[in-house]
Amino acid sequence: MPSRGGAEAPGDTPRAGASPLVRGAPNHPIRARGKRRMGAWWDWPAWKLLGLVVLAVGLARRWPTGPVVLSAGIVTAGLAGLPLVGGEARAGILDTLGKAFVENRVITLYLLTLPAIGLAERLGLHAVMARLMGRLTRVSLAQVLVGFQAARVAMGALGLRLQGHVAFGRPIVAPMAAAALPQPSPARAAEAKAAVAAAENYGNFFGQNLFPASAGCLLVAGVMKGAGYPVDVVKLSLCALPIVLVSLGLAAIQFARLERQLRRAGDQSTEPPAGDAGHG
Repeated sequence: MPSRGGAEAPGDTPRAGASPLVRGAPNHPIRARGKRRMGAWWDWPAWKLLGLVVLAVGLARRWPTGPVVLSAGIVTAGLAGLPLVGGEARAGILDTLGKAFVENRVITLYLLTLPAIGLAERLGLHAVMARLMGRLTRVSLAQVLVGFQAARVAMGALGLRLQGHVAFGRPIVAPMAAAALPQPSPARAAEAKAAVAAAENYGNFFGQNLFPASAGCLLVAGVMKGAGYPVDVVKLSLCALPIVLVSLGLAAIQFARLERQLRRAGDQSTEPPAGDAGHG
């Protein structure tokens, strides 16, 4: 508002023809410099790495993996300037997520195997496996462990889950491994249980990649297809066969050495002292 004398008061809004040296003018040097600094600050490329911070914090806090990864992707895309919903000229975040899901929907095929797995376990799959392995008599510790790992590889290749350590390894295989020790003892039984856990990990980790509809194979196939290199999931699963055979061979060597060490320790513990042998 103009003052009585006709001149503008210091707090008045500048007119269209105001000089750029007036502090309130939009093109004042100080104000323009501040805008440039703020623009450079928001255009800093490192802001896009906040998605990795969200991912690291979420995984460290053991939050659900799916929502954490999705949130990290949305944060990164938002900081990169992608709109939530795209238009004709540019795709948005939701458009990109929907397109990626449609192109890689084969990953969800493993859901079709869940009813069959649950039905097999409910009808006594654990009991059948226990009876089958219980018929193996006069076997060594290494044979029990390698046989268990081979069974886990076979179950993984068929897409069947045996509930891992809790429901199968510890209650079924661990007692068999302890019974196969030449001279059982609490310490040697603990070593056998640890070896059972190792066999479970080896068989499950490498065997599941032999199943064409496993999440790992489908994920690799989807990524390769998105990169322009479509692959067959069956042939892709067969590529895991060499490492499965190598893992079985190395595990057999490991378990044979463990059995030899436990047998040697048992023989030393049962030998009478040299003084007692002389008195006899």
